[in-house]
Amino acid sequence: MARRVLIDDITRLGQAAFHVARKVITKKLAIAPEQYGAHLHAPLHGLYKLKSGHVRIAYHIEHDAHEVWILMIGDPRTIWESGEGGILARLDEERR
Repeated sequence: MARRVLIDDITRLGQAAFHVARKVITKKLAIAPEQYGAHLHAPLHGLYKLKSGHVRIAYHIEHDAHEVWILMIGDPRTIWESGEGGILARLDEERR
């Protein structure tokens, strides 16, 4: 999980919503991330989103490493307000 997810997103979401997200990440994304998620459109092409109740999860699949990078978790009204730039910035941080 991206460091900023643990620092920024949990604070905004609250512990209860984070536990819901963590459960979905563990049960679905750990098993079949492409099957459960939906593709995002340009400029976030190549990334995915997963809906879980009132929580949205933006993530990237790193196929060569067999990893799923959780980039952002948030309320559906606010996760996209950060804009594509926020999600792409987190992806760049993870790649470093």
